[in-house]
Amino acid sequence: MDTAIHLQGQSPHWQHLLSAQRQALEMAVARQPLEELLGFLATAGSDHLGGRSAVFLVDDNRETLLYGASSGLDARYIAAIHGFEIGPHSPSCGTAAYSGNLVVVGDVAADPLWAPFLALAHEHGIAACWSKPLKDANGVILGTYAIYHTQPRLPSDQELEAIELLAHTAALMIERSVADTTLQNTLAALQRSELATRELSHRVMNTFHVFEGLLSAKVRAMLDPQAKAATAEALERVRAMSLVHQKLFALTQNSEVDLDASSFLDSLVNDLAKAFAGDKNLRLIMSKEVGITLPAERCASLGLLAVELVLNAIKHAFEDGQAGTITVTLHRDVESVVFSVRDNGKGLPEGNLMPKHKRLGTRLIHSFVADLKADLQVQNLAKGAEFSVRFACSG
Repeated sequence: MDTAIHLQGQSPHWQHLLSAQRQALEMAVARQPLEELLGFLATAGSDHLGGRSAVFLVDDNRETLLYGASSGLDARYIAAIHGFEIGPHSPSCGTAAYSGNLVVVGDVAADPLWAPFLALAHEHGIAACWSKPLKDANGVILGTYAIYHTQPRLPSDQELEAIELLAHTAALMIERSVADTTLQNTLAALQRSELATRELSHRVMNTFHVFEGLLSAKVRAMLDPQAKAATAEALERVRAMSLVHQKLFALTQNSEVDLDASSFLDSLVNDLAKAFAGDKNLRLIMSKEVGITLPAERCASLGLLAVELVLNAIKHAFEDGQAGTITVTLHRDVESVVFSVRDNGKGLPEGNLMPKHKRLGTRLIHSFVADLKADLQVQNLAKGAEFSVRFACSG
């Protein structure tokens, strides 16, 4: 089924499901744990489809399904099915993971593959089970998404579309988590060598491309203006972050782990200006001290912070159509590096950044500042506002 979901009349239930998907994507961008992401999607499925739900993960040997998250399932049932065998003679999830196809069992009691497990199903009120395999971008099975009902029934076309959306989103979450874990292990094993840095840039860049494709499809399919605008904003953020990793990947092909942060940031700011300020009456200026070098992973955190602060200024610092200037600076100060983004717009309400928990952008800013082990200073100027961070040259 095409992942550009055909929105069935934009019903309130469907709008709620799309909102849940956007929130899951935002949680992934903010690097929430996989268990929380899958639990959130399981709850969204139960709410939308009126049953209980679970996500299972394929084990490292690709022989069994391991419990990942659920909504509404009893702990005893979870314990009984953890480590369930993958194969052509297993019920629902085991067969779905083996075949790579959706398995719909409308009546568990009448399905021969469920026969050895009827007592377990009866004990926990499971009369129907629909299981969708979770696949990565290359079609490799990562797990399954299952919906359970207390009465025999088959899914409607709209319910099949909802399962498709939930399963596709869950697969993205798992794929990103697997990539992150692989990167962490690679970095530790190779002690942050050049190879590890290239692998990090390549895998993270690929992950952003997957998110871009998903969100682009959703924007094209949406009819509701508010839903379309919210998803377009998420797409904009992912594209901006993707710029950072594209540049890192290019720079680490023929260089050492330490990169020229001044040149990297200068190029990034130019791309941000073309991509996001080209149709506005705004100028982006880069003021840098040449020769500042940083490890590639610190350049990544600095670039992602620059993306958030520059986009924040473009979106919120000026009235519609107002001319203005956004200045990005990078320079040394004794043993530290100082980075700032300043605008000559309307300034911040009460001179403060919104509290950490209020908006995704604010949470990301604080997250990237923490990655740099930096101090964030925010202040209103005579005209406009300035965000600045100071961090050690190394460490």
